Amino acid sequence: MSWFEGTHSETRTLNKPLDAVKSHFASLETIIANSADVETATVDGNTVHFVLEAQDHGVVKFQGNYKATFTLDGDTLTWGPEGEGNTKQSGTASFKAVDGGTEVTYTETVGIDLDIPAMMAPMVKPMISAMLGSEIKGYVKRMSDALDA
Repeated sequence: MSWFEGTHSETRTLNKPLDAVKSHFASLETIIANSADVETATVDGNTVHFVLEAQDHGVVKFQGNYKATFTLDGDTLTWGPEGEGNTKQSGTASFKAVDGGTEVTYTETVGIDLDIPAMMAPMVKPMISAMLGSEIKGYVKRMSDALDA
């Protein structure tokens, strides 16, 4: 088994008031609804236990199973892994009122544990890191689009 990580950071301005954007991004139901490939999601307090749909990429099969705890403190949302799992998700989203809406600065890192031999890991790491970064970018877009829906 080998761990792989991908990170994505961006800043965007959304044309909604600060409180509406903060509550949207911090809503566990909204987070679940805009997460890709969720098979089940169970909420316990401010922790979500995600089980993702199984994926089969020929050589590699993967089904994400992990918990993440989310905390909104003032104008900053943070989240991180809780307990064991084959996926780790952590990040921050900070919110600032600006002319025309709310500026969101979003950074997230996702790590996954794949059944790839250690000798092959360095060869596929750049591809998997880019894929994970792209998945995070897609999530931020879905969250932003859902705010306007």
